[in-house]
Amino acid sequence: MEHFVYLSLIAVIACLFAAVWWQEKQKQATIAQERDEIDREEHRMFDFLHGLGESLQDDTSPPNMHRYVVDGVTDVVQAEAGILYLIDEGNSRLVPVYVTEKEAPIISLPPELESFTDPVAKKNRLRSFLKLSVVDTSSGIMGEALEEKKMVYAENLLEHPSFDGAENPEQENLSVMASPLVYAQKQVGVLAVTKNGGKKFSQNDLDVFASVSEQSAFALGSAIIHAEAGDKRRLDEELKRASDIQRILLPKKAPDLSDYRLSAVYKPAGMVSGDYYDYVKVDDDRYGVAIGDVCGKGVAASLIMAMCRSILRSYAPDNLSPASVLHAVNRAIFPDIREDMFVSFLYLILERDSGEIVMARAGHELPLIFRRGENRIETIEHGGMAAGVDRGTVFKRTVRDFRVQLEPGDILLLYTDGVNELTAPDGEEFGVDRLKETILATGDETASEVLDSIVATLNSFTDGNLQNDDITLIAIEKR
Repeated sequence: MEHFVYLSLIAVIACLFAAVWWQEKQKQATIAQERDEIDREEHRMFDFLHGLGESLQDDTSPPNMHRYVVDGVTDVVQAEAGILYLIDEGNSRLVPVYVTEKEAPIISLPPELESFTDPVAKKNRLRSFLKLSVVDTSSGIMGEALEEKKMVYAENLLEHPSFDGAENPEQENLSVMASPLVYAQKQVGVLAVTKNGGKKFSQNDLDVFASVSEQSAFALGSAIIHAEAGDKRRLDEELKRASDIQRILLPKKAPDLSDYRLSAVYKPAGMVSGDYYDYVKVDDDRYGVAIGDVCGKGVAASLIMAMCRSILRSYAPDNLSPASVLHAVNRAIFPDIREDMFVSFLYLILERDSGEIVMARAGHELPLIFRRGENRIETIEHGGMAAGVDRGTVFKRTVRDFRVQLEPGDILLLYTDGVNELTAPDGEEFGVDRLKETILATGDETASEVLDSIVATLNSFTDGNLQNDDITLIAIEKR
């Protein structure tokens, strides 16, 4: 009997030992498996980071970078799907830019998805919805990631507190990791990966995802900056060509007239300008002088000015009425000009052997006459509305021909509002009174020298700071 008891005890001890040994073996196998999985995940991460560096060298285009980052991160953490959202220029919306072949439905889905019975049609509709749906930066799990400025993990998306949509079968048992992407202390978007069917991400997955997301943000930010720099270079080149063309359209030199000396200064605030001036031969005894300014700057303003130049040059020859020419300009541009734009114009005609000048003013700055013999400035106050505001009835009634008389030595000054509205560093405007004082101080200087004095005074006034508007000046001196 005693032998039986001893044998039983030995058997029990052996079984217990075998069970403990088996459990320890299983534990060791699990640890080894987890270690192997971590090693494989780390290898995938290093391969991804290495490939990310090569991708930055080979092709920095945003679409390529979007694809590489999402597919690469999804593979690293063995997720089933991934999606990338970038923040728009207004910093208020997240725009989807890439989704993996398998969808990552982390946003609220439309109820009509359930009406699709065909799996292919349902998949296509889901994919289309995810690729086109722009969401608010404050909504859902992505909003939480952006607000908290850290990765968010939802073991079950539908049960997560930040999920703000209706339940949908496509999102049942969906695990989500979402990380904000920050570059140069600026949030640029959100990267998210998912697992379906109740599969969970491990703690190591979370740690690795946070790390690769940080590196991905740097790569995406670099790609965005590189693309923006390329766009800026191309834009600068196009603006340079536009500037060259615009300068070609301006007079190369003033006409040599027996009765008048003409001089002009043209200083655009940017590469292209909304200012315009021109000399046009009317007939053998007359020359037209035009100056204009489009409300606004940049390419749009320069295109309007080019249109006005073409119209004026087509109507000016043999037309002795400046008002008639401006009527034609207004009639041509009114149907096409934007409601928030208009063009101020002044056009005049100089006649040989005459000191009388015929001009018409369409909302432009009031011309000044330096009466040299009396050493005083006279302002020519004559009404006229700007072109592009009225279809023609009011414009014709207000824009009319009028005449001024110049005596030998007198100088007529035409200018755009970039002169009198030029601001000093403290915000003070140059103003018309200061312009008059500058002209009076020129004494017996010629038209060209008067403009040189004005430009020097303008430069001194701004203390070398950039001008905030285009500047054009024309001086007409009666011989």
